[in-house]
Amino acid sequence: MRKTITAITASLLFCVGLFIFAQGGLFLELEKPANGWSTARLIPIKGRTNVSDKYITLVYNGIPFKLPVTSGNFERQFVAAPGLNNIVAFSEQRGTRILDQISFYSKAPSRDLKIFLTWDTDGTDVDLWVTEPTGEKCYYGFKNSKIGGSLDVDVTTGFGPEVYTLARAVPGNYKIELKYYSDNNFPQTEAKITVVLYEGTARETIREYETMLTKTGSEVVVETLTLE
Repeated sequence: MRKTITAITASLLFCVGLFIFAQGGLFLELEKPANGWSTARLIPIKGRTNVSDKYITLVYNGIPFKLPVTSGNFERQFVAAPGLNNIVAFSEQRGTRILDQISFYSKAPSRDLKIFLTWDTDGTDVDLWVTEPTGEKCYYGFKNSKIGGSLDVDVTTGFGPEVYTLARAVPGNYKIELKYYSDNNFPQTEAKITVVLYEGTARETIREYETMLTKTGSEVVVETLTLE
């Protein structure tokens, strides 16, 4: 079942009163970005915690993914959306959800096409490929295309995200593919892809896909989008 990014975020924030920043000496804190507003398109997310788990869960504008915790710290980059951005970080501890959340307003420009890739295994490398109408493929080896496509975030150590953006889409087909570059001995990895079309406009549409990857070197065509 598909859910919009805003709907998922709203349901999480509605429940924030049930959750707490610290419990029994355990804590989780988001240190960056700061509340307020930003003009940056790429947003560094940083935080700290003393929970014993190897990972925490982060939800950025409704897109959930795990983050490794190293020596009590966690961090990732993400791409801001124009307008209100919501970030929630949490860990389940003995039946209690320890949580922190930040909201900020972004003046980052909108994009006609955004593609987010996340997956559920640590230490693995899943690559996002987008072949544009010109025939150019935007991926880790060619991060900036002639029509303005950009692989803004490229994660090689598990979970993602990887993020492709295009400011102004030219008409034609956009093929979305995944390549399982390294499986790190996991028998399978579930990948989730979120596509945002015409962000911040009356035409905004969100599509979600899931697929399973089973071995190093495997390739999957997720979808071919036709934009006019």
